[in-house]
Amino acid sequence: MERYPVFNSGQLVGYVRTFSDFVEYTNGDVAKIFLWSNDSGSLYTGNGPFYNAVYEPPTNESLAKRFENVDERINYILAKYGKKIEGKHIMADLSGGKDSTANLILLTKLREKVSFKLTAVYIHMPLLEPTENYSFVEKIASKLDVPLETATPDKNKLLYYLATQGLPKRGDRWCTYLKTRSLREVKKKIKAEIEAKAERALEAGKRYERLSSLANKGIYLNGGVINLVHDLTITEIAELLKKEGLVHPHYLQGLPRVSCRFCPYRGLYELKLSEKHEVQDEGTIDSILARTYREYYSQVSTLEEFLTYHLWRFTPSVAKLRLQEEKETLHSEKLALDQAREMFSSLWVSSRG
Repeated sequence: MERYPVFNSGQLVGYVRTFSDFVEYTNGDVAKIFLWSNDSGSLYTGNGPFYNAVYEPPTNESLAKRFENVDERINYILAKYGKKIEGKHIMADLSGGKDSTANLILLTKLREKVSFKLTAVYIHMPLLEPTENYSFVEKIASKLDVPLETATPDKNKLLYYLATQGLPKRGDRWCTYLKTRSLREVKKKIKAEIEAKAERALEAGKRYERLSSLANKGIYLNGGVINLVHDLTITEIAELLKKEGLVHPHYLQGLPRVSCRFCPYRGLYELKLSEKHEVQDEGTIDSILARTYREYYSQVSTLEEFLTYHLWRFTPSVAKLRLQEEKETLHSEKLALDQAREMFSSLWVSSRG
């Protein structure tokens, strides 16, 4: 995941990021990596197979700086694409997360300059996604005066996947297929001609490879997809959301992303912070986890380890490697939960100095 700037009294003091169960804090040229467990992270001193399997370097690339402010961005997009989107129906994918919210904000500012129909679409994943996400996207749509379409994947299909495959795993995130299918159905129903997707080049290495060319060339409408945020930094995104008063409460709690509570790409730090986030029918999830453990993980770990380390996120072979990493830590140096939470949330509560 990308590095989040850490602010103290408005001054930049370092960067923090997560990748799998590791939290990395960088101050100057010194980077410390902590392996998370329960309420804290212990300094990681190893170079084990699990670490090497999940490690991705932070994105250090830069993009062409084209605009000094939002008005310049909107005027450029208006001049280049105004005639192409005038009178069209744009469907904006909205999760409530930082990028999709920023994209919708910019679309509403563009709508002030050129006439087009704008509809926000939110797909809620029952059982897996916090119920409060639903109310927050309603708040976004209401404040920005954008009609909101909501949908959920077919519950029978969802239960089938849960029963046959268990919770989504890394490398087998079947939930994405269900969400994408629901988006396609809504797009067809509302007869949208353009889809607004919010992905940023600097968020991850693979996205940089895919989006940097468009970002550097100033291409914001590509085929039937419009993306007004692909060249923005995380700090620019945060400033835009703070100005509009549309920061998701999970960011203020110290979470680096808005996602399903049981997203397999969440690390233990994130899963610990989200334990109290309410989901529908948690008893169903508990029974699925118990069955998954009995069928696939009983030879790898104890049930307590399986639940504590959320080993369902990994294949059994990778789960075994995860448990072995505990011996590669220095427990005399720790990063406390509250310390990490303050680091991640500082971006959303502080102004740049």
